Amino acid sequence: MASMSDMGEMGDTLRNVADEARQAVSRFAEEIELDRRMQENPMAVLGVAAAAGVVLGGGLWPILRPFVKAAARAALSPTNLLAVAAALGAMRAAGGNAAASPEEITGGETH
Repeated sequence: MASMSDMGEMGDTLRNVADEARQAVSRFAEEIELDRRMQENPMAVLGVAAAAGVVLGGGLWPILRPFVKAAARAALSPTNLLAVAAALGAMRAAGGNAAASPEEITGGETH
């Protein structure tokens, strides 16, 4: 069990972390001139804050999930996998190197 002095130290640490977080937020707001932007265009600031909240809150996943599932299903379909394997086989058979040097392309002559 934690002693009372450990609990006090933990409380002090949490207070210090909270103070540092407040200072970081204040510095960030000063750097991006949040007060001036709020005065000039409050709706844009509100829109950015709402969009950040949706993204950070995971609000886009229910909308994007069907698209991600469909893309994964299409990418992993047997037909597409066979096509990719055939293309890789053709590249190997042709001796194709995707990263050919200029000397290989020009036959050793460089200008």
